[in-house]
Amino acid sequence: MKKLIRMLLLLGVVLGGVRPGFSQLLASAHQIQQKEGPVKTSPQKLKDVLKKLQDHYAIDILFFDRNVDGLVVAGDVINYKVNIEQNLTAVLKPLGLRYRKVKNGGYVVVSKESAERTEASNNLSPVGSLTSPDRFDNEVDSRPASMNLPAKLPTEKLAPVDIPVQGTVTDDKGEGLPGVSIVIKGSQKGTTSDAEGKYKIDVPNVSAILIFSYVGYLPQEATVGTRTTVDVTLKADDKTLDEIVVVGYGTVKKKDLTGSVGVISSKEVKDLGVTRIEQGLAGRVAGVQVKAVSGEPGAAPQIRVRGIGSISAGAGPLYVVDGFPTDNIQTLNPNDIETLDILKDASATAIYGSRGSNGVVIINTKRGKSGKANITLDTYYGWQSVSKVPIMKNSIEQANFFYDGMRNRNLDAGNNVSGNPTTWTFPVPAIIMDVREGRNTTDENSLDKVLITAPQRQIQLAATGGTENVRYAVSGEYFNQDGIIVNSGFKRYSLRTNIDAQLSKRLSVKLSLNPSYTDQRSLPSTGVSGGTAATLGIVASALQVHNFRPLLDANGNYFNYAGLADMADIYNPLAVARETITSQKGFRFLGNINAEYQILPDLKFNVQLGGSLLNGKGMYFVPQRVYFANALALGTDNASMITNWLTEYTLNYTKTIGKHSLSALAGYTVQKEHGESNLLSSNKFPNNLVPTLSAVGGLITNGTSSVYEWSLLSYLARVNYNYNSKYYLTTSIRTDGSSRFGTENKYGIFPSVALAWRISDENFLKNTRAISELKLRTSYGETGNNNIGNYDQYGTIAYENYGMGGTVASAIAPGRIGNPSLTWEKQTSVNVGVDASFFNSRVNVSVDHFQSRNTDLLLNVNIPNNTGFSTALQNIGEVKNTGWEFVLSTVNVDKKIRWSTDFNLSSYRNKVVKLGPQGDPIYSGNNVTMIGQPIGMFYGFLVNGIFKNQADLDKGPLYNPTGSDRSRVGDVRFVDINGDGVINNADKTIMGSPYPDFFYGMTNRITYKNLSLSVSVQGSKGNLIYNTSRGGGNSGRARVRGYAFSNNYWKSEQDPGDGVTPRPNDSPTGGVRLPSQLFLDTGTYLRINNITLAYVVPSAITQKLGLGSLRVYVNSNNPFLFTKNTAFNPDVSTTDNPLTPGVEANDYPLPKSLMIGLNVGF
Repeated sequence: MKKLIRMLLLLGVVLGGVRPGFSQLLASAHQIQQKEGPVKTSPQKLKDVLKKLQDHYAIDILFFDRNVDGLVVAGDVINYKVNIEQNLTAVLKPLGLRYRKVKNGGYVVVSKESAERTEASNNLSPVGSLTSPDRFDNEVDSRPASMNLPAKLPTEKLAPVDIPVQGTVTDDKGEGLPGVSIVIKGSQKGTTSDAEGKYKIDVPNVSAILIFSYVGYLPQEATVGTRTTVDVTLKADDKTLDEIVVVGYGTVKKKDLTGSVGVISSKEVKDLGVTRIEQGLAGRVAGVQVKAVSGEPGAAPQIRVRGIGSISAGAGPLYVVDGFPTDNIQTLNPNDIETLDILKDASATAIYGSRGSNGVVIINTKRGKSGKANITLDTYYGWQSVSKVPIMKNSIEQANFFYDGMRNRNLDAGNNVSGNPTTWTFPVPAIIMDVREGRNTTDENSLDKVLITAPQRQIQLAATGGTENVRYAVSGEYFNQDGIIVNSGFKRYSLRTNIDAQLSKRLSVKLSLNPSYTDQRSLPSTGVSGGTAATLGIVASALQVHNFRPLLDANGNYFNYAGLADMADIYNPLAVARETITSQKGFRFLGNINAEYQILPDLKFNVQLGGSLLNGKGMYFVPQRVYFANALALGTDNASMITNWLTEYTLNYTKTIGKHSLSALAGYTVQKEHGESNLLSSNKFPNNLVPTLSAVGGLITNGTSSVYEWSLLSYLARVNYNYNSKYYLTTSIRTDGSSRFGTENKYGIFPSVALAWRISDENFLKNTRAISELKLRTSYGETGNNNIGNYDQYGTIAYENYGMGGTVASAIAPGRIGNPSLTWEKQTSVNVGVDASFFNSRVNVSVDHFQSRNTDLLLNVNIPNNTGFSTALQNIGEVKNTGWEFVLSTVNVDKKIRWSTDFNLSSYRNKVVKLGPQGDPIYSGNNVTMIGQPIGMFYGFLVNGIFKNQADLDKGPLYNPTGSDRSRVGDVRFVDINGDGVINNADKTIMGSPYPDFFYGMTNRITYKNLSLSVSVQGSKGNLIYNTSRGGGNSGRARVRGYAFSNNYWKSEQDPGDGVTPRPNDSPTGGVRLPSQLFLDTGTYLRINNITLAYVVPSAITQKLGLGSLRVYVNSNNPFLFTKNTAFNPDVSTTDNPLTPGVEANDYPLPKSLMIGLNVGF
């Protein structure tokens, strides 16, 4: 409660500090709260008191004037702290009156005699009902507090006779509507229309009101009166077509959209409990692929919109938050988001010019609405654990694997293996024999210590409200997520203030302010210096630890894995996680102000000024420990400051003449960023007590600093025209000038054009009942990608060391050749789509086909040696993407139970068309990018089983046939690509694709009364994953723990195992450790990525609790995964590098979570 009070006070300070009028508003709200005690006034008329009770509780109170005229009550009789029935009793009882509650929830004031007669008959019928409109404090409530009723109460009818009513429900074309819901207002009694739209129902009296409702049509009410036949015509509800879609520098109605845009509302991500809003996109938008680069709290996922269009200049989308373009949305609170729109085709993205080729994500935050203050509290608490772990060898399996590996090594060398294994030429360590023979029964999985169950929590307090002229939305958030690896986590403190003010009839202003603070505790992604841990993360290291070598010894001390005969030389992963410090803190202030002036009724001038300030401070420290090879303590400090400024001027013209509608946009925008950073490090720490550089006394061993700037100047224009909302034309153009590019190519032009045709409005389809909407779209456009280095156009110099007279001297030498012709990467794309709705928008379908060609890709290419350089950066590459997107939205059931489904499926193909002058492939680890293939295909050796016996070996092909590590029986058999009988680098080829045949997502939503259930799934089919941890113990050498799937390995010619798993060998032979298909794992999966069950507490209960609303929900992220993948996560890409997709390094597993949350309205 104390925290809640403090947060309310904080909101008061913010509101009061931003605008004086807001403090007055809060004061008024406080005064309203003060009214909720006894009201002390002079005696009042009973009729006036009943009117006050009706207004306060928003419920109907009916009475006869004759029963209340002339009656007065005490002025202090009302007590708003109690419920309405207690107040009615206190008011009416002294006057000899009573009340009765009717079926619709209202009350009727009756005399004592009437009440007694009613009680005797036990058959009170409701006198009548009034419809209660939505009430706002600034509106006048004009409902009558009394009504003239017949002289004789209907309640005196002891046995009312039902009245049979029948009729037909039709659409605006006169055709009968089947399945229409017909309900008697204020009751649960109802029926549905038959196949011809006809219905029958019995009503209690002539005052009964029938409510007709049907999906895709506006609901309608009809009073029965004296009629026995009530026919109704329902009008189509086009609200889905009138939904607003946000596009660059403006909005359009959904029915008028000519481009391809994916839309996500705040309701879809409200309860997901995601750290970053990008995570909420997974499986929800066609053509948008979201992969977890890391499960670490605060880590950004990889986002790809319609494939990969760049090799070296980045492939992620541009983000625009409330009109401010940025590449950092880590500080953004997902609950602050109102809408999120993903622009996919060039018609939509060309307005962003040289930053639009990878897609644009437009985020608009929540803004205030006029009316009384609406205060909400949203909070949840949850638990996280690893979603999936590999099944590794247990202690006995690992010991047997190790034993057989040592035995095979001795046999290959011709050594005797008949004696005690611990005395062989290459001996088996004693601990291995102890495990095999049962003397050591320790079997502890190191992952159980490194991976933990971690809490996650969030609390947000928000307030919205205002007048017609000034509206506000304020929110404050505290988010804290501990990582599922010990000593990792992410915290965010965020405050947002959005103010909209109509300063005059022509001038309006919008202000958005968002200060935030983040604190991320991360982990060394590649271990610490020394040993094999230098190339492995904590989890990957933990996978290598044998189960019979626990992380903690019997005394609870960290086990030292250095110098063991049975294990690789690694650092203790639990010690690395607990004792190293990796912290990054950041403060960001993001704000903008937008002023709009209406020059003419159809012409508006808009000015936007925005800015972002980001200060970062980080540190890293690893202490000196025996289990860290006793290396000197190492620490680093880093600091950075980045400022980004935006200025935009736009003119908007809108005109409708008859059937012609025209809107035009013209604008000028400038954005500039300046960044500074420095890093200091030292290994001169006197001890482990003080981890900061202040402890080294100025003994800095390394230091760097950097400063950069970039700026972008742009002119833009767009015209939207439609005739009769049937034929559409959209055209846009943008000119960008960037400081990042050469003097010869500073400016570029990016045009687009789109056409659309609403066929459903044509006469030949207008009367087709099954088709609600049918629209064809096509677009063409050009965009760019300027996401390269700020100074790549320039030649550079570098410091070089050289020997002189037995000493080392330094000099300045040319570092890189300049390229004044350097320019942005360009994309031309074509999109064809169709949008269709059937059966009154009950079934909605969208299909898109796109083709894009990215040219002038930036590559380092070889140049003549006489230039003095070996390579130069040039615009020379080319890539093509082709794909399909399919979206289906349905309302499956719409009765007491409502069930709707959203489904999307996407498929694309990527192809490299051009690479450098000679077309040389680009090799990146075990990926290759070559002409005719997609970017970053897996590259290595194909596998054709194993050599099961000598006869197989004699057939070849052999690896290194004359070497000591030559192929032997039990080794892997590779495919001889060039047919020369020998396996070498000439046989390396493409061995698989990291790209799926298709990927998909689906969300089902079911509601019944106050209960709702949402289930979301996503998946992909056909891609492969390169799992680096499938090496080591799975490729012959048993000094690191292996996967359990390799237990059925070759043991002898008589026992060849499964025929595909090679033999273990402590000195691997046959090229078993070469990059091959042995390292590939399936990427096909189906994941249930979210389940949310929610219950809205009835208002009768929330009123008693003094709350405006209360919603309780249980949410689970990633609860179930179906896959044959053997590692942690099949949907992964360890880096965001386009050249190395689909590589799994087991750095940080993906968590699953279970959360319980509340949404409270005050």
